[in-house]
Amino acid sequence: MNGREGAFLACSFWLVEALALLGCRSDAEQLMQQLVDSANDVGLYAEEIDRDTGEHLGNLPQGLTHLALINAAVALRSGGEQ
Repeated sequence: MNGREGAFLACSFWLVEALALLGCRSDAEQLMQQLVDSANDVGLYAEEIDRDTGEHLGNLPQGLTHLALINAAVALRSGGEQ
């Protein structure tokens, strides 16, 4: 197959959620900020992102990525309590 693989963004947001649930708030907030900053010019996310260039790869917009973003934000807002 030609092409390249990127980082699967849903997994990155799942990591934010997991860190928040584990009480690692500082790490969760730092990663969340990096991810929020990586949105495209209209605030959407693709399926993957190139770790070197920040280019969005794969399906755009990607519903699973956006759902993972929402869940991560809820976990951060609730202080990790669910």
